[in-house]
Amino acid sequence: MGELMLSHSRILAAATSGYGARVAVGSAEAGPVTYAELAARSRAVAAGLLGMGLQPKDRVVWLSHNRVEYLYTYFGTALAGLALAPINYWLRPVEIRGLLELLEPKVAFVERELLESFTQAADGLAMRIVTVDGPAPEVESTSWDAFLDGATGGFWAEPSDDLLHEIVFTSGTTGQSKGVMRSQRKRIIDSLAAATTFRLHRDDHLLGSGPQFHIGGGAVPGQLLVQGGRVTIMRRFEPDHIAATIGTGVTYFMGVPAHFNLLFASGELDRIDTRGVRGVYLGGSVATLGLFERIREAFPNAEISHGYGSTESGPHSIGVRGEVFLQRPGTIGLPVPGTEVRVEVDGRPAAPEEVGELVLRAPTTMDGYYGRPELTATVLDADGWYRTGDLVRRDDDGYFYVADRKKDMIISGGENVYSREVEDVLSLHPAVDEVAVIGTKDPIYEECVTAVVRLRADAPPADFEVLRAFVRERLAGYKAPRRVEFVDEMPRNPVGKIDKLQLRERFGSAFAAADAPTRTEQGAR
Repeated sequence: MGELMLSHSRILAAATSGYGARVAVGSAEAGPVTYAELAARSRAVAAGLLGMGLQPKDRVVWLSHNRVEYLYTYFGTALAGLALAPINYWLRPVEIRGLLELLEPKVAFVERELLESFTQAADGLAMRIVTVDGPAPEVESTSWDAFLDGATGGFWAEPSDDLLHEIVFTSGTTGQSKGVMRSQRKRIIDSLAAATTFRLHRDDHLLGSGPQFHIGGGAVPGQLLVQGGRVTIMRRFEPDHIAATIGTGVTYFMGVPAHFNLLFASGELDRIDTRGVRGVYLGGSVATLGLFERIREAFPNAEISHGYGSTESGPHSIGVRGEVFLQRPGTIGLPVPGTEVRVEVDGRPAAPEEVGELVLRAPTTMDGYYGRPELTATVLDADGWYRTGDLVRRDDDGYFYVADRKKDMIISGGENVYSREVEDVLSLHPAVDEVAVIGTKDPIYEECVTAVVRLRADAPPADFEVLRAFVRERLAGYKAPRRVEFVDEMPRNPVGKIDKLQLRERFGSAFAAADAPTRTEQGAR
């Protein structure tokens, strides 16, 4: 007997036969959608794309705020053997351009609100545009309804479940965009492992509010859709709408620390009966005991889960549930089923409580970076072991704790920011002589993008607002520093490089025990 086929076409077929009349997904804009409707609309998207002449392995991009139509396209591209790449809607046109040149997509699904940025980025590139929220006569495009009405493509034989399906981008240094590749099989295994680890079941109603261009765009709904549960999609994270939706019967709520901090700060949850929420999932690698306590107060009947993962390893690599986090403050938990782990120090196994780099291997680990074999080779070996770049320690009972990041990356509000990219931009400002970008502790966004700057003595003066605006013109807003510290001299290590360890100690690392800095600027993202 051959290996079990784990494809989205099989999942949809099983869901239709078993749960066809049950509500699968929904949103305020789309209303409730049953499993039978989800499967039918996904098939229509597949037929429409094949009718446009696309061939298996061709790329399709998606640029929109959260919509149920994304899931139709997610499953539809899987049925047609195509690869789907969602694009971060916060990116500037020059950043989007680099992704399009790398992917060479045949079709782009774009929200009209983002159409101007997209067409500027796509100038001169050949692709069909489908607008997902109505016609756009100002550009050559096809509306979503017209696209479905014209769906005439026939189906190929069922694609292999090992065929590339997702290309999810994670922030990278300038010119090195990193599109993480993953097959249908790997996504479904991740969904099953997460459902088991975090005790999700078919009667759960899950509220997902994270951007669909994240790895969670497919991973979050997948945990419920493999078993007949219900998922509600929020277009944007807006505390009043989030709170009101929780009050309609949501049983499981997921978010990163910034989501919970913003929700609590708004006060919107105070008037909502949250007793029906039986589970809360907290993602992100920096989660405090204080935040856990606030979540427990806000959701008195919920078991709290905390997960560790990445776009490369899969969103669910290590996890912890319930009282364990309170008993072991700061832990990220134990590996999920099927995940192998090592902690290495200079190539040797770390002793218990010794800090080393987390290296892991799992059936969900990425296949590599799209079009970037040289980058892939730096983190993924031939045996499938992925070097996370996170420094961790493991206690005597096997529980993991994040100590720091080996790679120069900041996680701000759930978004990855590579310091080098921001440093490269700030170094172009005529007033900047030297710059180092670090992550400092932030009460809302986990980490604050902080620029430490030494100004040129002979240049016009520059303040926080000037430097922040300079970055925002060139990079997505969440990459712009929300804190700038001016120094007369940079600390150096023995080889003369700027010593970021000293800067983190001075200005407050997100991994330190000190209170969050009080001078953080809460600018718009």
